[in-house]
Amino acid sequence: MLPELTFSQILLLSVLFMVFILLLGISSMVKALKKKSDISLGEQNRALIASQRLNKVILQSLNFHDVIQKIAETIPNELYFNTGIVAVIERISQTIKRVGISSIQEADGSVKMLTEAFNKTGVSLNDQNNYMAKVVRENKLLITENLRDVLCPPLTEVQAIDLQNIIGTKTAVVYPIYGSMETAIGVFVAGTKKKKEDLTKYELAIIQNFADGVGIAMEHAILYSNLRKTSEQLKFANLKLQDLDKLKDKFVSLASHELRTPMTVIKSYLWMLLDKKNISSFSEKQKMYIDRAYTSTQRLINLVNDMLNVSRIESGRFTFAMKSIDLSELINTVYTEMLPKAQEQEINLQFARPLQSLPLVQADPERIEQVLINLIGNSLKFTPENGTIRIEISHNPNDAAEIVSVADNGKGIGREDMTKLFQKFSMVGNNYLVKQNSQGTGLGLYLSKSIVELMGGKIWAESEGEGKGSKFSFTLKTA
Repeated sequence: MLPELTFSQILLLSVLFMVFILLLGISSMVKALKKKSDISLGEQNRALIASQRLNKVILQSLNFHDVIQKIAETIPNELYFNTGIVAVIERISQTIKRVGISSIQEADGSVKMLTEAFNKTGVSLNDQNNYMAKVVRENKLLITENLRDVLCPPLTEVQAIDLQNIIGTKTAVVYPIYGSMETAIGVFVAGTKKKKEDLTKYELAIIQNFADGVGIAMEHAILYSNLRKTSEQLKFANLKLQDLDKLKDKFVSLASHELRTPMTVIKSYLWMLLDKKNISSFSEKQKMYIDRAYTSTQRLINLVNDMLNVSRIESGRFTFAMKSIDLSELINTVYTEMLPKAQEQEINLQFARPLQSLPLVQADPERIEQVLINLIGNSLKFTPENGTIRIEISHNPNDAAEIVSVADNGKGIGREDMTKLFQKFSMVGNNYLVKQNSQGTGLGLYLSKSIVELMGGKIWAESEGEGKGSKFSFTLKTA
């Protein structure tokens, strides 16, 4: 698998690739020119200098519009052609739109009109008369002595003739622009005051090589602009997601608070009905209904409390009352509390209390109780009758931490389900669920992981597979 590159690395590689291609173009151009006996040393130097300056122009900026306009300005400044146009192909609209045009002082008004016309309508790739469309279709350069062949229909024929007379262009050389793909990405037009028959092989060769460099520059400028645009879109989307996440947390917190009060009231009244003095007046079926309602209400309260805690953790409002505590005593308290429930389910719950005293740990006792209840309750859900759950604690002197483990010989966890553990609202497969009402909120392990890690510890799960039990462990730093 290839390593994932950052945005800056992509840009750096793009620039290096562009420089490499340009150097190859310069080398090949000079070699080609040296083979021509009618090309003077001075003309060769001009070709090399022009290519070097084009390289400099391209490397000065990666902004698409800046690069294209600078390329257009390079044509009259470095190549001794009096005008230059660089246009890009829009594949969606199938049109050629003007992107950059060299400045022409004597025709500022006409150039502005040409710019607006190209930006508004462009030239259709299906236009049978326009030379820019033709070079794209025919994949070869075309030369014309009439600017109307290039500028119409964005300009009228009269406007094109007037512009040609003002700037004095007698010949226009039109090239398709290619990048790394086989399809053209734009069109390059160079205008000169020479007649068609007076153009030398040198001038045609240097303009061809210049067009190749323009293709590389355009492709990388487009890549940069697209990356920048995508980056801005992702930044905006991320801000929107953050706002939505805050609204979600606010809603969950508000809804949870509003739900918890009536649920607590309902639970209290149901508890009163289940009192021995009152329950005797109900039939067995009524007792069953009240007991189920009480259990379901307690489950709903637990869900509301879990959602509140998740909201607090994710918004940074989850607080701890850190103390130096005897972890063994704390586990024994939770063990004593959970033992009746285990006995009711006919499960053997054991606590292997250490024979020697262990160092104190720095933790919030209330939050650690919550973690232990979640882990033991999790094992109670998925361990069959006559099964065993064993709680152990040990000291790890290398990490200056104590390790707590809750192991059972229940149904175990399949390899495909291991990755789902400790994730919010994540539930493992049906093979792991062995009781009718064992499925919880999917938040217990997520909350346990968050609590342990926020206190500087680690939590993990182990299982050799389905039917081979499971073991959940976590660590806490010693005080």
